[in-house]
Amino acid sequence: MKSLLRSVALVLVLLALPAASAADGPTLHFTVFAQTDLPLGQAYWTGREWLWNAENEGKIESADAAGHNVKLFAEFDQGGEELRCSVPPNKLWPDGVYCHTPDNRVLRFNRDGTSPTQLARIPASGNSDGALAFDDAGKFGYALLVATGGSGGSGGQVFKVRKDGRVQLIGSYPGPGGADEIAIAPAKFGSAGGACLITVDNDPNGGMLLAIDAKGQVQTIAPSLGNSLNPIVVVKPPPASRAAGGPAPGLYLADTSSMAIWFAPASGLQDFAGTVLVGTEVDKRLWAIRPNVSGGFDALEATTDLPDRGWNFEASAYVP
Repeated sequence: MKSLLRSVALVLVLLALPAASAADGPTLHFTVFAQTDLPLGQAYWTGREWLWNAENEGKIESADAAGHNVKLFAEFDQGGEELRCSVPPNKLWPDGVYCHTPDNRVLRFNRDGTSPTQLARIPASGNSDGALAFDDAGKFGYALLVATGGSGGSGGQVFKVRKDGRVQLIGSYPGPGGADEIAIAPAKFGSAGGACLITVDNDPNGGMLLAIDAKGQVQTIAPSLGNSLNPIVVVKPPPASRAAGGPAPGLYLADTSSMAIWFAPASGLQDFAGTVLVGTEVDKRLWAIRPNVSGGFDALEATTDLPDRGWNFEASAYVP
């Protein structure tokens, strides 16, 4: 009888505990990493230094791992509002910084910001929000991917760019709104493993996360995630060994309005390796997206301590 009573008591205690289940999103604590002098359109760690871009101004600045020793990296005709840049993740591409301008040029800079050259021009009828990403999973032949479209449009196209400048259409994606950023999904990301993920910005009506594969087939990962979906980062697991002198691991959000980069330590995402983190532009909402056992995807909303203010989050970075 005593054994039965103990068992019943244990069950009652377990039922009374809060459910810390897989349905809970991450909890992220933010501080200001760097206060810049640019209306930020992007911040990214190149493996050597921080680079951050301005909206409209045609300026890129560099900084050390701690966000100090800031200097002008490059200044040029940006051709519109939103610029995105990236560096090759492997040695399959010539080293450099590759940028997609709003007027749909693909530029390459030397690692010191010199000698900008036009690698390609993307065939598009209007300006884009500069979305680009290197394929590091191999589903697109390790090409540089570029997406056209923007918040004021209705869908767009995704292209492969080769290192010799050849441009090849992958496919089109629907609106309303258009691509603000793209990223390559982890290889183990359910039915979208290795696909190109697109955050669709439909300002001010909402946003969605799409995936397009190498055959141009599009699937909806998350149909409605709030006002103007913008930042997207892959939460990669920590490396086996970490190089000395690098930045603190975690999420870095670039805010145009405050010209500041906000930082949340990776400890808040240690249970979410392999997920994709996406966020809205203006209302500070973030979700960890991951595949579920039913073949679909779950969007687990994060809890944050970001203050209430007028935000404008753009392209951001995750350092594993």
